[in-house]
This record gives sequence, C-alpha cells and structure tokens, in this order.
Amino acid sequence: MSMGSAMNLIPALGIYAALLREAGQPLIYPGGPGNILEAVDADLLGRAIAWAGEAVAARNEIFNVTNGDVFLWQNLWPALADMLGMAPGPEEPCSLGEAMPARAGEWDAIRRKYDLETPDLESFVGESCHYADFCMAYGAEGFGVAPAIVSTVKLRRAGFTEMIDTEDMFRKWFRVFEEKRLLPPVG
Repeated sequence: MSMGSAMNLIPALGIYAALLREAGQPLIYPGGPGNILEAVDADLLGRAIAWAGEAVAARNEIFNVTNGDVFLWQNLWPALADMLGMAPGPEEPCSLGEAMPARAGEWDAIRRKYDLETPDLESFVGESCHYADFCMAYGAEGFGVAPAIVSTVKLRRAGFTEMIDTEDMFRKWFRVFEEKRLLPPVG
C-alpha cells in the first residue's frame, strides 16, 4: 500500500466517506460538472507490464493501459456509496484538498474507534485529496475538464486483452484497504 501518495483516490475517498458515515450523512458528491474519465487498476497495469516484458509483439513498443471502460463520477457515485455502506447524497461541490486537513482530528477519532493501522490523515492521503478535486472537476465550469481518453486498441491487437470494470476495481481496493485496517469496516 502506498502511503502519502499524490494520486491515490482510495484513501482520499475512503476517508471522506468514513467522516460522512460517522456523522450519519449520505455520500455527498463533492465534485463539479460531469467529465468523462478512464481509470487504470494497479494490478492490471502490473500484469500488462509483465506481459510486455515477455511478449515479442511488445518489443520496442509503447502502449496505453486503462481498465477498458469510461465513466462519469456522477454515474459511478451510487455504486461507490453502496460499496462504502452509504446512501448516495446530493451534489454539493467542496474542495477535498481544502476541507480535509481541518478534519484531521475527526479522522484520528475514527482511527482510534476502529483500531486502524492507518497513519494520520496527511501521512495517509498526501496530496490525493487535491488529485480527487481534479479528477472530479471541482471548481470547473460547463462540462468540466476536457476528456483525456486514450485508445488501448494497439495493446489489444498486440495480444494483451485483460480488462477490469472500474466499479469492480473500486470495490476491490476499498475491500483491500478495509481488510488491511487502513479504512474502517463498512458493515
């Protein structure tokens, strides 16, 4: 597990959700307008790298690796709420990068309550709350940020055809973080 990473949405969203859940609130969507995104699962990326190290078709080639689907946060939000044992909430734009540091004491209380192995908020999330703001287009106007969709056709034609549904990816990583006692139990 990467602690203090600048681009890890699991601890950023997990802590945000835990704070809301402890307060009896639904999972409020803090982002801005909809924007089309792709994600990449770390395990999938690792398997693609291992494949590329052995496959003749990958020799001296560069590939894009993504999960294989696209999503909008607003469409994914109800599933994320379910994964985290919560009801989906309304859209209330809020910068997690600005708001979360002030809630470090609340996170410490949750850590103690559930006997978590997680370090303090800053050490755990690093700059990931700012990354979450960017990914969810907080502060953007109109349609949000321009889609940054990349093609994985070259990778698939070369022979690497694995993929993972982004919902399944989030579900997997939230469970891993819960099992390792980095995030509080959902149930």
